[in-house]
Amino acid sequence: MTKKDKTAANQTNQKAGQQEQNFPVLYNQIVPLLKNLHKDLKLQNNQKFDFAANMNAVPIVMQELPMAAKFFPIVFTADEPITMLAVLGIRKEQNLFVDENGDWQANSYVPTYIRRYPFFIAKPDENSEPIICIDDTSPFFSPDGDVALFKDGTPTDELNRIMDFARNYEQQLKWTNEFVQALSEKDMLENQRASFKEGEDVKANVDGFKAISRPKFDDLDGETLKEWLGKNWLDASILHQASGSNFDSLWRMDRKRNG
Repeated sequence: MTKKDKTAANQTNQKAGQQEQNFPVLYNQIVPLLKNLHKDLKLQNNQKFDFAANMNAVPIVMQELPMAAKFFPIVFTADEPITMLAVLGIRKEQNLFVDENGDWQANSYVPTYIRRYPFFIAKPDENSEPIICIDDTSPFFSPDGDVALFKDGTPTDELNRIMDFARNYEQQLKWTNEFVQALSEKDMLENQRASFKEGEDVKANVDGFKAISRPKFDDLDGETLKEWLGKNWLDASILHQASGSNFDSLWRMDRKRNG
């Protein structure tokens, strides 16, 4: 690695660090992917999901809702910045969709945020080009891995596919943030609680999240409905509201695993 490459890497690391002073969930370290520095890096095949086993909620994007809403309750964070989440478990630091062997529950959806790991897109500011980054502490990477990221200094087809996937996710995240912003501007979100009973006894509560107010949704005027329909925000709102029934299946999964 030349002195120039090292300087560029340090500058990029500094900018990325300014953007993500607290690394996003799952990530222990975020560094730019550089061909000179990472030319021998390879990905391991047959990856497990142990890395997500302690994740009881995950950011979700609007384009995932048709699949995600079949399996997870979709909620919004109570605190700013408001983020749309898929709930993966009832208890803190327990993902009910990852078993003791690190396998994801068969025939259920794996959120894009989790499938993207250990790659990441950093954008230090609005005028900067997106930077493809990695969590270089991830066990998915190894010089002895199965899938090369570079060949003769050029990204492989697999790396190009991964980069396209990561860039598409960032675009979808931007559209999702616009949807969330619209909900906030219309004051559509309200604090909610999910309670789980056995007979008349409340056994557990999940709170600290927001959901769309059904009365406020029903009162949206025709002009807003037309706008939201064209932006797929209407479908997203309906799928979010319908997904609340998945709290019942989560509770059954929790009972089965934890007794």
